Amino acid sequence: MKQKKIKFVIEFLLIALLFTGCIGVDRSFRSIRNYVLESSGGKFEKEFEFSLGSITIGMAEIVVNMADTDEPIEEILSEIDNVQVGVYNNISGTKIKSNLEELKFLTNKMKNAGWDCIVRSLNKNEMTAVFVRFYEDKLNQLFVISLNNNEMVIVEILGNLNKVIEIAIREKGLDFAMKH
Repeated sequence: MKQKKIKFVIEFLLIALLFTGCIGVDRSFRSIRNYVLESSGGKFEKEFEFSLGSITIGMAEIVVNMADTDEPIEEILSEIDNVQVGVYNNISGTKIKSNLEELKFLTNKMKNAGWDCIVRSLNKNEMTAVFVRFYEDKLNQLFVISLNNNEMVIVEILGNLNKVIEIAIREKGLDFAMKH
């Protein structure tokens, strides 16, 4: 009986790893990452890169459910299907190309890939852009690229983001704190 339990646990872990997406980011994410890294003018080293699928997010929901919090984290996590994150350090010491032309070129490349830009920011040697995709008139993908002289951070979130926004507005209203 003990061997069956051990076998079950091992099989469950293997299946969870295969279906969670923890093994790596997808081709689309890698393609955008590679483009931005190559066009930045710096040499970057991966600090970390991972993907969390629905099973891992579901496990996080269980853990959050046990925590004593008033925040609707569990409700938000239930609407997220996949999260991909990458952080890359600039090891060349070279200043990155963060100018208006580069930002426009990145925006056009993402637009050609089916993304709509909703926020673009350029400040000295820092460039940030937020892109979204809709499926059947529902916001279902968010992609953030932030690049400065020290690092590049890329985040992609897939899920029912209309519902996530609805939850955030219900809980916090439109009273968002803005830092200057």
